[in-house]
Amino acid sequence: MKTIAILLKDLWNHDFSAKKTILSMICCAGWITGTVAQVETYDIISTSGSIVDVKSGKKLQVGDRVTLQTELQFNSLNDRAVILNPEKTKYFLELPKSSFVNSKLTVTSDQALTPVKTRPALITGVRGSAMLITKEISPKSLNEYFEIDTFTIIGDKFTLPVPRQNTSKYSLLLRHEIGNTVEEYVSNDFTISKKDLKLQSNHIPECYVLLKEGDKTIPITVLSLFFVDKKQLFNEFNSLMKALKLSKKDKNKARETLRQYCTDVYGMIDRNTLETTIKEYLGVK
Repeated sequence: MKTIAILLKDLWNHDFSAKKTILSMICCAGWITGTVAQVETYDIISTSGSIVDVKSGKKLQVGDRVTLQTELQFNSLNDRAVILNPEKTKYFLELPKSSFVNSKLTVTSDQALTPVKTRPALITGVRGSAMLITKEISPKSLNEYFEIDTFTIIGDKFTLPVPRQNTSKYSLLLRHEIGNTVEEYVSNDFTISKKDLKLQSNHIPECYVLLKEGDKTIPITVLSLFFVDKKQLFNEFNSLMKALKLSKKDKNKARETLRQYCTDVYGMIDRNTLETTIKEYLGVK
């Protein structure tokens, strides 16, 4: 029995019209191959926790790329990454809350994609993201300050902008779980410290915020609390600027883009801290 290659050779040698057909087949096959080869890649802008590319065995880093078919292994349910698609849309890579996640916490990128919601209200700074707690501190004023259920601290600690005259009357109580143990931390000067919270990671999925007045404890809110290192944040800025082809020289556009990125990805950050951090990155005095 003749192989396809031999049949094509016979046609080429004996039939001129077949030559054109064979050439067309080769061109078509080349076009299909080229189309398949153009697989979309996604830029890794930030990572939190440990997410491993199963094929390479390497932990995802800022600046890496993945495709929708990349198999990923998560170390925990709280691990996540931020990626940018070719259209410059932001997505989270995180374990989906569904039944198909296996015991090894392994999924493909397309199963782990979650759109990042923009938060335009926080950019305006109309409410808590820009305000100082200047009045008599109360549950209402703290609620307005935190504004949403995600709060991020740049660095290892942050002191809430509470007037000193109020810190003698009130204190801040933070409560969260480490394993099966409930940890409580009381801060008389309203400082939230990663060290004092005894954290093993940079994230507390559920941090209960309470206000203490003498023996009375008043619930305020429940936060998803993040700590992000400034150096790490600057690396994320570099990756984002590169992916978007933005220059630090275009300071207004860069400032707006970085502010939006931080708000979308990290939720609420104290506005003064955020503005100071972005200025430092851009070299603005």
